[in-house]
Amino acid sequence: MKQITFIDQAKIKIKAGRGGDGKMGFHKEKYVEQGGPSGGHGGNGGSIFFRATINENTLLNYKGKSQYKGNNGTNGGLKNMTGAKGKDIYLDVPVGTEVQDLEGNKISDLQFDGQIWLASQGGKGGRGNKSFRSSKNTTPTLFEYGEEPDWIEFMLNLKVLADVGLLGYPNAGKSTLVSSITNAKPKIANYEFTTLNPQLGVVGNKASGFVITDLPGLIAGASEDKGMGMRFLKHLSRTRLIIHLIDATKDNLLKRYNALRKELKSYSENLNNRPEMIIFSKSDLIDEEIKSWIKDEFKNKKVYFISSLTRDGLKDIIDIITEKLEIIKDKEKKDFEDLLTREDEFEVFSLKEEEDPLLIEHQDGIWTISNKYTKFWANRIPLASSENIWRLISKFRSKGIIEKLKNTGIKDGDILVVKDSPFVLDYKGD
Repeated sequence: MKQITFIDQAKIKIKAGRGGDGKMGFHKEKYVEQGGPSGGHGGNGGSIFFRATINENTLLNYKGKSQYKGNNGTNGGLKNMTGAKGKDIYLDVPVGTEVQDLEGNKISDLQFDGQIWLASQGGKGGRGNKSFRSSKNTTPTLFEYGEEPDWIEFMLNLKVLADVGLLGYPNAGKSTLVSSITNAKPKIANYEFTTLNPQLGVVGNKASGFVITDLPGLIAGASEDKGMGMRFLKHLSRTRLIIHLIDATKDNLLKRYNALRKELKSYSENLNNRPEMIIFSKSDLIDEEIKSWIKDEFKNKKVYFISSLTRDGLKDIIDIITEKLEIIKDKEKKDFEDLLTREDEFEVFSLKEEEDPLLIEHQDGIWTISNKYTKFWANRIPLASSENIWRLISKFRSKGIIEKLKNTGIKDGDILVVKDSPFVLDYKGD
């Protein structure tokens, strides 16, 4: 069987499709005089979505190709024909994928099969000159370019979704246990770090059973990225129950257990408080006296013994895990219902509109202005006619931009430029 490379992080850059340009044209037909404007709208650009699927278990596809560009809308046509919309693109990711910005802030969390999230909205199609007709202007030459979306960068971070997470030192028997109680076939060998990537298995069936994950073995210092390190500790963050699997044939069992508990606490207090079970593997290699000693060593903690080789104790722990998960799920449901009925008083904050300061640069009679508003409209309104130019100037005037330029010293004959746009104008004042 071909080994599948497990990739749980990927950086991706996407850009939705550009909107089609509006059309500037007039109706021309034999025997029809003054047919009027007939330029149609451009079609909207195609959007880009992330879609969670159970058919993927790695982000490998996004290592080879990290840039995706949406499909553009087509331009408007004569006879008021609207351009076709660009086809949407769906990027499939494994269930359990978090979408983050480059600072690591979570934007979206794709947790179930078929869940979709709009990552980049397609650009709006430009309006044709037909839509600018009015009683005062029956033959407008106004039209618009389609909107051009920006490139957006995301980090994709896969966190395995499972009910139960197996935590233990290398060669503790985690892979053997998973292969014994599920249909999963992880690699098994008598050396450390046999498991290099998370392995999932289903106990029973998805409707009434549970999902268990075998994570690469941890060592002291994992929270500081030693051994397999923090890269795989994160996969425990979605599990409901942590099983500490300990090789019963080793020495210093309590010390080894406490060392891993320390790693959990160092990595996340939330993980440290997660419900746990302590299970000793390879019980076929120890006698009843050693089992009794282990129970005394762990004092008030409930411990269990299994042998994946002889299957001793496997059915019992499956039943116990199932019962514990039912209790945990009932508590989750109750906590959620309580949250919905809470009557706490919350202080309400009203958010002001995002500030969009106008930047003005002046050198040798050339004035360059820049902010989101000027860039958007300078790229949207074509400079193909005097009407369009004055439409753009009117928008700038309505926002006080022209007044600011006058107060700063712009004069007739100076050149006005909108940064990152094709807009260049020989300024003539009002």
